[in-house]
Amino acid sequence: MHVVHHAHLPHLHLGDELCIAVADRSRGITGFEVWLRTLAPGAHTEALRHAGELVVLALAGGGKLLIDGGPQRFSGPCTLLIPAGAQFQLVNQGTEPLQLVWVFTSPPTV
Repeated sequence: MHVVHHAHLPHLHLGDELCIAVADRSRGITGFEVWLRTLAPGAHTEALRHAGELVVLALAGGGKLLIDGGPQRFSGPCTLLIPAGAQFQLVNQGTEPLQLVWVFTSPPTV
């Protein structure tokens, strides 16, 4: 299938975070994964670490990236580049949902 309608995909709720796997092994993709993630105002991800590189597209909203070297503030639209092996956390510091697209080659290890 070449067109995947997001309304038909399983939605995973992790506290104040909504996650949808839009491209992964279950859809025949083997070299990388793409996830849509939405953080509610004031919410944050767990502290995470990926063995491979991670690219996060912030489409809307704003927040703080906690990573080696201290916090870095951002607002969408922008791209966050997370090096392989770096521990990080994302925090929504805005008043609207933080809409994110995650692209990675390996799942989190922490």
